[in-house]
Amino acid sequence: MVNISTFCRADASGVIEVNVQDGNGRGIPGQEIRVRWDSGSDTFFTGLKPERDAGYADFDMEAGTDYLVEIPGHSNSASEPLAAVPCTTSDGESAITSYRVVFRAG
Repeated sequence: MVNISTFCRADASGVIEVNVQDGNGRGIPGQEIRVRWDSGSDTFFTGLKPERDAGYADFDMEAGTDYLVEIPGHSNSASEPLAAVPCTTSDGESAITSYRVVFRAG
């Protein structure tokens, strides 16, 4: 199961925050994540910021680019493109839309 939500904050502008959880909602460290866009891709792993969560990882987007997030080797991927588009924070500041993507087993 994949859950995607958006947020707009100047201090976290244009970030994809990924959480990979087991069936009980506990973070899974060491999980490979792949982000793809038209001109490339990047691979990174959960668990490198344990102060956030064992299953947490993040990726900085470039404005004007669409991204797909997936767990290599698994069918559960965020099939809808995540667009790095401008947004306005609740304080009226300009930022880039950010995303929270939660992959949950079971």
